[in-house]
Amino acid sequence: MGLLALGDHGNLAGSKGKRITRKVACMDLTDEQKEIVARDLRSGEILKIMAFAGTGKTSTLVDYTRSRPHLRFLYLAFNKSVQQEAAEKFPPHVTCRTSHALAFRSHGHRHKNRLVAGFKANTVMAVLQLSHYEDARFTIDTLYNYLISEAPRVNRSHIPLQARAFYQQRQGTMPDFVALANRLGRLMCDGSDPRIGMLHDGYLKLYQLSRPRLPFDCVLLDEAQDINPVTAALVLAQTEAEPDGAPPASLIVVGDSHQQIYSFRGARDALPHIRATHTRFLTRSFRFGNNIAAVANMVLRVFKGERRRIVGTVRCEPKPPWDPRRCTFIARTNAALFDKAAQLHRTHRIGFVGGARGYRLHLLKDVYYLFTRKPRSIIDPYIRGFNDYNDLKTYAAAVEDIELLSICKVVENHPSELPTMVDGIMAKAVDPVQAEVVLTTAHKAKGLEWQNVLLLDDYPKLVAGGKMIARSEIDPDEINLIYVALTRTIANLRFDKACTIPDFIRQVRNDRKHGNQIYPSP
Repeated sequence: MGLLALGDHGNLAGSKGKRITRKVACMDLTDEQKEIVARDLRSGEILKIMAFAGTGKTSTLVDYTRSRPHLRFLYLAFNKSVQQEAAEKFPPHVTCRTSHALAFRSHGHRHKNRLVAGFKANTVMAVLQLSHYEDARFTIDTLYNYLISEAPRVNRSHIPLQARAFYQQRQGTMPDFVALANRLGRLMCDGSDPRIGMLHDGYLKLYQLSRPRLPFDCVLLDEAQDINPVTAALVLAQTEAEPDGAPPASLIVVGDSHQQIYSFRGARDALPHIRATHTRFLTRSFRFGNNIAAVANMVLRVFKGERRRIVGTVRCEPKPPWDPRRCTFIARTNAALFDKAAQLHRTHRIGFVGGARGYRLHLLKDVYYLFTRKPRSIIDPYIRGFNDYNDLKTYAAAVEDIELLSICKVVENHPSELPTMVDGIMAKAVDPVQAEVVLTTAHKAKGLEWQNVLLLDDYPKLVAGGKMIARSEIDPDEINLIYVALTRTIANLRFDKACTIPDFIRQVRNDRKHGNQIYPSP
C-alpha cells in the first residue's frame, strides 16, 4: 500500500481521530513554555508565539492566564467549536469569544431577523438585473472579498482572479464588479430589498469599521495564520493608543505559518505582518516522535527555507502496529478521496470526517452529466453555466483549479457507473466513530490526530525525473497541506504507491549521505 513506512511511539488517541485536547499544562513545562509563561507584557506590547504542530500552544496560553488572575483576558477563537472547547479549558477571568460573537452584540443584533448564510446567485441576478449567472457569482465574490479585508472601501483588488480569467477565456467584457458589489453591499446594509439579507461577515465588517475598544487587558489570538484581514485589523487596533488616554491592551498572537491552508477562503497569515515586541517559539511536539518530526523538517526546510526544527517526544510505550483496517486516509482533494472510497466501501465500514455531505460529491455527478451531455440532470448552477465539458475543463486549467481538474479526472476514469458509485458511497458511509477506515482531506483533518495515517497520491509531486522540484514551482499553500497532513500522525505514517513524498525523503537522505546541496533553487 505504501512505499515507505514511518512510525513513532505513542498511544494518546484512537484510530477514529480526536480533537486535540492534550493537557500539556499538567505536565512539566518545557523551557520554551516556561519562558513564555514568565513573560509579562506592558500595555500595548505584542508577544508573537510561533508554534509548530502539536507543541501545546493552547495549553501554554492556559498556563499563562492562570498565572495572572488579576488581568482581564479575551481569547479570540477561529470558530464556534474552538471557542466552546477553549471556554472549558481557560480559567473564569478569560472570556472566550469568536469575532462574530463580539460583532453581533453591537451590530449584528440589529439585523437578527434578516441574517443569511450567503447570497444565491439567481437572487442577485434578479435584484441587480444581471443577464448571466457568472456576473452575479463574481459580484458576490467581490463583495465577500471586501468584507473579509481590512480595506475601508471596495476596490479592484477585491475582484477574484478567476473572474478575469473567465472573461478572457470567453473573450467578453468584464462587468464593473466594484460598482456591482457596492450596490449589493448597500442593499445588504439598508434592508430596502427583502430578497437581500445581512451576511454574518457583513456585520463583522461594520463592527471593524466602527473601531471598537474592547474592555480587556490582554487579547489572546490563536491560529493567527488562518484569520482573515478584517479580524486582524480589529485585534491589532486594540494595541493602539486612544486619544482619551486609556491604556491599550497587550496582545499575544499564536500560530504556525506552515499551517496556513485557507488562503482560498480569504485567510491571510497575520504572523509575518505583525511587528511584535517579543517573539518566542514552541518547537517540541507532544503528538509524535522524531521519525515524523524528521519528515516534517525535511519538507519545511527544503521547500520553505525553515531553519528551526521540530523536535519529537520520545515515549517509553511500545509502538502500536500498523493496522490497515484501522487507519485514516488523508487526501489533497475530494475527488481523490472519492476514488479511495470507491475501492473500500464494499469491504470496509468507511466514515468521512465531518460527514460525507461535506465533500461535495454531488459535483462529481453534475460534471459527469456535463461530460455525458445530459444538462437537464445538472443541479449545481455553477456547473450548469458551462457550455460543455471541454469548456469547463479549459476554464479549470486556466485558473489552475486543482479540485475541479481532479473531478474531471475521476469522471473520465469512470465514464459509465459514476452516479451509481456516488450514491452507493453516500448510502454506506457511517459516523467516523463507528468506521473502520476514516477518510478526510488535509483541510478537514486540521486539528485532529490519528494513530495510523496514510497519505494519498494527489499531493503535488516533490520529485520528478530523479530531481527535486524547484521551490518556485510549488505553491507554498500546497507544501503547507503536506505538512498539515503528515503531522496528524501519532504513531504510523505511510504513503500511497504513487505518492512522491517517499522519493523525496530518499533523495534528501541520499544527498545528505554524499554531502550534496539538498535545497532546490528558489
